[in-house]
Amino acid sequence: MKKSNYKYIVILMIGLLSSCNEDYLTESNPNLIASENYWKDLTDTNKGLTAAYSALLNPSTLNIAEDALRSDMGWPGFGRPVPTGKGDGSFWYYQTYNNGTSGVNDHWNACYKGIYRANQVIEALNNLQNNGTITAATTASWTEQMAEARFLRGLFHFYLHSSYNKGNIIIRNSVPKVQSDFTTPLSNSSDVIMFFREDLKFAFDNLPYAPSVKGRATKGAAATILGTSHLYENQLVEAKIYFNDIITNPAYGYELVTDMSLLFTSKGEFNKESIFEIEYNNVNRLDLSNFDPQSMTSPLATYTMSSGANSFYVPTWLAYAYKTEVKDPKDARNHIGNDLTKALRNVPLRASAMVTLIEDEQTLYYLTGSVTENVSTSRNGKGWGYSFYKKYSNHDYLASENSLPVNKNYSGKNVTVNRLADVYLMQAECLLKTGDVQGAIVLINKIRARWGLQLLGVSYDSSKTFDGVTYTATTLMNRLMYIEKPLELSVEGHSIRYNDLRRWGILASNFQRLANDNYFVEDYTYISAVTGKSATKQLMSIVKTKGTKPSLAVDYEYDISVNNFNEATQSYLPIPFSEYANNSAIKQ
Repeated sequence: MKKSNYKYIVILMIGLLSSCNEDYLTESNPNLIASENYWKDLTDTNKGLTAAYSALLNPSTLNIAEDALRSDMGWPGFGRPVPTGKGDGSFWYYQTYNNGTSGVNDHWNACYKGIYRANQVIEALNNLQNNGTITAATTASWTEQMAEARFLRGLFHFYLHSSYNKGNIIIRNSVPKVQSDFTTPLSNSSDVIMFFREDLKFAFDNLPYAPSVKGRATKGAAATILGTSHLYENQLVEAKIYFNDIITNPAYGYELVTDMSLLFTSKGEFNKESIFEIEYNNVNRLDLSNFDPQSMTSPLATYTMSSGANSFYVPTWLAYAYKTEVKDPKDARNHIGNDLTKALRNVPLRASAMVTLIEDEQTLYYLTGSVTENVSTSRNGKGWGYSFYKKYSNHDYLASENSLPVNKNYSGKNVTVNRLADVYLMQAECLLKTGDVQGAIVLINKIRARWGLQLLGVSYDSSKTFDGVTYTATTLMNRLMYIEKPLELSVEGHSIRYNDLRRWGILASNFQRLANDNYFVEDYTYISAVTGKSATKQLMSIVKTKGTKPSLAVDYEYDISVNNFNEATQSYLPIPFSEYANNSAIKQ
């Protein structure tokens, strides 16, 4: 999709004419393209598919910033201990959002816009089939397009179901023709599940293993969402079938990536671990605001690097967890210069790939020096915080975000929605919950080995280091909930962390745990590679025990959040006020 032409975003309208002349009422408005005249062939429907995919470009479709802040994945921007920004980010972090909050409305509208466009394509494809346009030679193309459109319609309904009103949302299965079509009541959660699974199953049965165009849906993407939907409903046997197919079937071609240069970098876009990816670019339509829903650039680099209404930085607990993961000393990559005879690098590889830590003297950051050198002294712990997400920034090939075309707000970096590591961890959860703890450990260890981390359990590979713990289903589940999954998948996908916390039943207790947890930040002193002299970064190194260095207590995160959080009313997003205002079929 990166080099695709999005100008074919089709909006079909109904002209309401006020003339009293009945003959005039039968005439076509020459300024509008009637649907029967537009959708003439599969070229037209493919353009409509491009429009449907473009709904994914809208950052409100995934709501990554909002869900990072309302779970435990973000601190709301600049300022500590009180963020100076008074935008929506603080509403999400402090759990004070409601059905009038812009993000609640924007996510709802973005997903239903995608559904509307998918329904246009589905209706057009059915019309082409019914009027005899589709021949034996074009049946395969017709089927693949229908599978893509139904995948998107199912995906958007799945997002809405997992986000709003305990899954009781509106099913939109056709293009509205008259005003009454918009006044549709809410459907029960079970009916919504049945509806989107039918779409996703059709997609799974008819999509190819590999897309003909990058960024388009595949059989693997459909299998992933189907498996996830079963896991969310605790239907473990069904979920395991889909996850096992993705992991073991070579036809998909998926692999865990071990080349560190391909993980969360521009070079690594569409790598072998990627299952579904949104393709942005900073070449086309730069005339649009970077916050325009149709912009082809992503705002996530800005959100994770600057101070703004929806900016989010790494919370202290998560930065400390990344920093303190135990490295495997038998893995040469953990040693300076990849030399086993030399000292261990300061920071684990997983941390280096995902976040900035002041101790990371061995990782290049924005091409001009290490993370340690390039984290500005002005962005110290008293203001900006102690860690930034790297996943959505362009640190791997630029000198700074300001080197981007136009300015730092126009990032063309792709967003990976689903990847193989998530499937491994979801399958590990299914296995340990159905009695196969060792099978779950093996899957988790595959991911940990990729990062050069100490493996879990009793040794079964002499070339690796293990922690020697005998895990039970309970202790391994705790590790999955609080370490393995949040550290591997921080701020990724569609509300992965929040949905997990809710279905695990630990939303409230997790906020309490974090509110009770206290840290300190202290000065970090190092030998500058630039000057060769001792240098100090103030209040950037996170510790649990106060030392003799200048330090500052961090004992305030989640204190207000835990007091404001009401599980009965906030475990799901509310139906937006805008829907109540425009849809008389539902009552507030």
